Amino acid sequence: MKHTTKKLIFIIVFICTIMPSFAEDFALLNKDKPLSIYIDKNETSVVQTSKDIFISDATLVSEVKADLQDANGLFSVVAGTIGTNKFIDELVSRKLISVDKLRGQWEAFQIQIVTYQNRKILVVAGSDSRGTAYGILELSRLIGVSPWVWWADVLPKKKDSITIPDDYYTLQQPSVQYRGIFLNDEDWGLMPWSSKNYEQTDRKGQIGPKTYARIFELLLRLRANTLWPAMHESTIPFYFVDGNKEMADKYGIVLGTSHCEPLMRNGAGEWDNKKYGEYNYLTNKETINNYWGERLAEAGRFENFYTIGMRGVHDGHMEGVKTLDEQTSVLQDVINNQRKLLTRYVGKDASLIPQAFIPYKEVLSVYENGLKLPEDVTLVWCDDNYGYLTRLSNKEEQNRKGGGGIYYHVSYWGRPHDYLWLSTTQPSLIYYQMKNAWDHNVRKLWILNVGDIKPAEYDMEFFLDMAWNINSVNDNSVYSHMQKWMERNFGSGLSTELSSVMREYYRLANIRRPEFMGWSRVEEYSAIKGGKTPTTDTQFNPFMFGDEIQRRISDYDNISNKVSQLEREVPERLKDAYFQLIAYPVYASAEMNKKLLYAQKTRLFANHNLPVANEYSQWSKNAYNNIAALTYTYNRDISKMKWDGMMDMKPRKLAVFEQASLPEKISSDNSDKVAVWFENEDQPALSGKPVSLTTLVKDEQDSTFIALFQQGNKPVKWSFDNKPEWLNIKEINTGLFAEKRLILSIDWNNLNNNISGSFSLSVNGDQYPISLSALINNESNVESNRMIALDATESSLTSKQSRVIEGLGHSLKAVTVPVGEAHQIEYTIHTTSTGDAIIRTCLIPNHPIEGKDLRFAIAVDNEKPQIVSLATEFRSEPWKINVLRNQAVKETMHRFDKPGKHTIRIYALDEGVVLDQIMVDFDKSRAFYQVPVK
Repeated sequence: MKHTTKKLIFIIVFICTIMPSFAEDFALLNKDKPLSIYIDKNETSVVQTSKDIFISDATLVSEVKADLQDANGLFSVVAGTIGTNKFIDELVSRKLISVDKLRGQWEAFQIQIVTYQNRKILVVAGSDSRGTAYGILELSRLIGVSPWVWWADVLPKKKDSITIPDDYYTLQQPSVQYRGIFLNDEDWGLMPWSSKNYEQTDRKGQIGPKTYARIFELLLRLRANTLWPAMHESTIPFYFVDGNKEMADKYGIVLGTSHCEPLMRNGAGEWDNKKYGEYNYLTNKETINNYWGERLAEAGRFENFYTIGMRGVHDGHMEGVKTLDEQTSVLQDVINNQRKLLTRYVGKDASLIPQAFIPYKEVLSVYENGLKLPEDVTLVWCDDNYGYLTRLSNKEEQNRKGGGGIYYHVSYWGRPHDYLWLSTTQPSLIYYQMKNAWDHNVRKLWILNVGDIKPAEYDMEFFLDMAWNINSVNDNSVYSHMQKWMERNFGSGLSTELSSVMREYYRLANIRRPEFMGWSRVEEYSAIKGGKTPTTDTQFNPFMFGDEIQRRISDYDNISNKVSQLEREVPERLKDAYFQLIAYPVYASAEMNKKLLYAQKTRLFANHNLPVANEYSQWSKNAYNNIAALTYTYNRDISKMKWDGMMDMKPRKLAVFEQASLPEKISSDNSDKVAVWFENEDQPALSGKPVSLTTLVKDEQDSTFIALFQQGNKPVKWSFDNKPEWLNIKEINTGLFAEKRLILSIDWNNLNNNISGSFSLSVNGDQYPISLSALINNESNVESNRMIALDATESSLTSKQSRVIEGLGHSLKAVTVPVGEAHQIEYTIHTTSTGDAIIRTCLIPNHPIEGKDLRFAIAVDNEKPQIVSLATEFRSEPWKINVLRNQAVKETMHRFDKPGKHTIRIYALDEGVVLDQIMVDFDKSRAFYQVPVK
């Protein structure tokens, strides 16, 4: 298959718009000449719809309306389906084009330029109707129209003309047969926005055909073909709104339903106990079968992908069953009867009708308990709601006629905590998981839970790009994909820096999502009434590793400042798009972190009666107000209020979204008292008591800090006595009145040997004796601060079968670990301490996708390897901790009998072990959150 990359396309378009057209170029658009296009009237509605979209796009770019022609006209563009468009069939018969690679293919298209009767014609030929539609909308991409032209206001640049090379050719077809999205948890965005703003209605909770038309158009532009409609109790069911299902047909969209909605029914909104009785197949089988049959009679004439099986209403367990065996037996009866209903109402044998069985949550246990599933049914595997696939097809299942599918989340409501506000799933995680699915022959159906669509624009397109062309991304090109996306939407001049900003945005969120920064939980019913726990202090330690809290805030400040600077270079037509796709998620994430982290510092310093708590308290309040202002801008100030109601800064009104818990104001006296707090300590120091600072190691830990907190109203005066010449002291600006910070670092240029020194810090007359050592590092991976931290790529020996996944994990370069001792990965370290140490092995928290366990072995030097499992039970406490931090941290104890060189050896015993970071720590009780790799 020959593919022309987007980058090449846009280079071509750019060059052609600034250079004069030569004879060999084909003029696709020209402001002085209407676009002349021919599409046969016999083509299906999806082709006609795509034609209308493209014509609108062409007018948007060139301001010249299209001239529609018939088969005898002098058109310059023809688009049609082979076997339907007679002109294209004539070109084939005259051997002006070849469609051998299209025939019999699913949704394929090709675009090329031919000479016909002494004129050039651009030909879009599709293998079927949707293939033709995708081909037509490929022309929209060629003229510079983003798929997000409406959904994110990415308005194209006006052009006088667009030409493409005379030899331009592309042939494309999907890698995954059915590709689409699930609209879910729409209560706070999509539904209120639609019913109260975009498609105003008196019917509470309605999402109507005008809104769905926009959604279906977006899917077509993204080369998707399937939708699971919104289905919460707050929303009127899809089939209860006139025009919805007809609109899906107009856009050629295949309808399906989620894992808990069999046979196109929406149990949450449609099942009425007063009308139907209990949703219990043991006691109410006939009524339930009739209920399903009613919908099939209505929907069976449309193109659908039917979910079979049964759970409880909405997302609960099957009603009435008491044991796993009983549930298996009942579910077997359900599926057998559903197949009969499908044959009866759809009008063909059930084996010819697309069906999905989704072993989600407890249904997986039922499937593995001996459920007999027909071979033609697609097995749709699920992630754990947080992006980690729980199961994939084994070798036997890979050969099923119905193939395999994926239901994947980038938005979720549920335990241990929702993430419905911002879209922060690492694109590299999507890549790794979906490529793994593809490699296990899971290629029939891919569905992405996108919540409200916004603000999941990039993750959504990334997922669907992979579904369309599995080779569009590889281990080393995740960043390249993002940069091309930025280039298409914001231009080449901004793409590099914007990509860098968003890579950091995803890195920081992968370490901890904004919604998880309150360290709170939902559905913790055993812990608290209502199950929603309050926010608490984070595990980021302000006096460890250079101040983990300030380091995180500074990282967010860096990208926020960059976003602000780059905005000045954004064209006016793209300002609203920039706010939606870049500014809001970056700024809002930063402010959420500030709100909660500054509140943590407030509480900490208030406990020590330090007035600086008042300043941090105000900063926390400011951050909350900034989020409110940003959200107001999203809803009311941009795009002429087009998105009013779409962005909610408090979905479900969880504790993490409220103003942070803050103590009462701390009063100060007229004294000159100062609290002196050294890094690595858990409280201020006592005057006169000697302090031994951590050894500073060249190229490892180059500095440490001392914080000075004013307790009274008089200013802080500090000085050092007997300061060594090789010691540098610098006061940095904290932006605070009551806190000063001193940074101590080594002038390595003036040192030839390891050295120790003693000196004294004087603060408003109080003395603090200090000792400090400096170690010149002649090796790599040397201990500092009694620990060594490494990224997985810092190995001394790596198996050739290992893969480095660009952008994955906290390190952004996680490493796959092949199975077997022969493929072990080794790390050479150098310690200065002896005794017992913890090795914290940090891994991507995958699940055993084949088999029952996910294990690795670890050893130091020649010791016997320790076998460690990172498999977790779904919704167990270890699983919750893992998904909240996007890391599985496995601790093992090891003995270091002597200082010096040591070797850590790691190998996998099961498929799916992916190593992120390693930390060797002689301080076994150290309180911190983030592995401090530079």
